[in-house]
Amino acid sequence: MKTFKIIGLIALLIVLFEFIGGFNDGWNDVNKLAPISMERTNPAFDKVTATTFDVLPDSAIQATNSQTGTAAPTGFMQCHSYIVPSGLTTFIYILLGITGLVSFYGLYNLIRLFISIIRKEVFTSTNIRRIRWGVYPPIAYHLVKYLLNWSETRDAMAQLTIPGYTIQPASPFEFSWIGILLLILLTEVFVVAVKLKQENDLTI
Repeated sequence: MKTFKIIGLIALLIVLFEFIGGFNDGWNDVNKLAPISMERTNPAFDKVTATTFDVLPDSAIQATNSQTGTAAPTGFMQCHSYIVPSGLTTFIYILLGITGLVSFYGLYNLIRLFISIIRKEVFTSTNIRRIRWGVYPPIAYHLVKYLLNWSETRDAMAQLTIPGYTIQPASPFEFSWIGILLLILLTEVFVVAVKLKQENDLTI
């Protein structure tokens, strides 16, 4: 049980560290992607949203290296621009907000779970509810986030033209599906372990 206590304490510290780091990164990203003050005075920018998407050069662009005096192929792989959100994208924004709020409750349950483990209260029915709330809402949030990225790139492909480049839609292979499946598997293994222990306790 001492091992469980140590693991619970480490997990709690990691969750808090990840949450603080993710919040800080998200706060900085919002500042970086915000429209400049000149754009805020333009009524047209009231209807658009900032998005970043991958691009693929149709042909190599030549850049001159001043040190060697030779031309080298170059290009950029990401572009930041503004799009008018489609109805689907707007709906996903709302869905992202809902799953994000529920994820905060999931984070609370996850912290309670780790505190319970530190107190050596591991295999309980309450922890089944806590681990499911702590795992499934964040998974839903990340899935909706991927869906938003996919929808925004579709909007960008329909609205924007970048000479010499092709806008790349969000790929499902960029998402960590294995990590999600492993997380779900471990969660359900924990649930089964708790139920088996409860059945054994009743038998005894």
